[in-house]
Amino acid sequence: MTDQYSDPTADWHRLKPDAAIAVEGVLDLLKNGDTGTDTQNLLDAYLYAKRLLAESMQAAVRTGLPAECDTFRDLRAQLAARMADEYGERIPERYLTVPYGSRTHEELFSMLLQRLGEPLSAALLRVVTRDSVHTERRTRELRELGLDIATSREGGSDVYTLRSLELDTSLIPTIIANNLRDKKAPAHEKEAVMAVLSEQAG
Repeated sequence: MTDQYSDPTADWHRLKPDAAIAVEGVLDLLKNGDTGTDTQNLLDAYLYAKRLLAESMQAAVRTGLPAECDTFRDLRAQLAARMADEYGERIPERYLTVPYGSRTHEELFSMLLQRLGEPLSAALLRVVTRDSVHTERRTRELRELGLDIATSREGGSDVYTLRSLELDTSLIPTIIANNLRDKKAPAHEKEAVMAVLSEQAG
């Protein structure tokens, strides 16, 4: 999904009629088609309907999410302030940025926030990203920010629970170390920054 915000209600109304027609096409082939000769037609109809359903269900879920999640942005601001307070005078500013602020991260957090303290199925979270790999990766990245998101299984399915809004600031050194890698820090800067982090840990 794109990180650029679009109007989910407009998307839902635009996509819903085509999704309904696509589903009806699959249903018609299932009821009336000859599986011996219409297998390819059925598969084509199914794949088309699957794509439209994924897009329309994504839009439907997004209609219940805010365009901006103030809680998510406030937590990121708190983390940025803590990083600056602890390391601002010793580590270059470009390595003190808070990652993982995409629209996808914000929407996943918003869904978890709506069920604060309660498990939310991974399958439902996947609707907003339309991709299981992206859902798992983006949720893992939210945990890397120090957010208290637990992973468990219920009824044979993966679930995620946002247990609190307390940030685990002990992960800040890991965030900075990842920034060094992501921003391709020169060797001398990397060594200097890692020395500061080691000194702080000691």
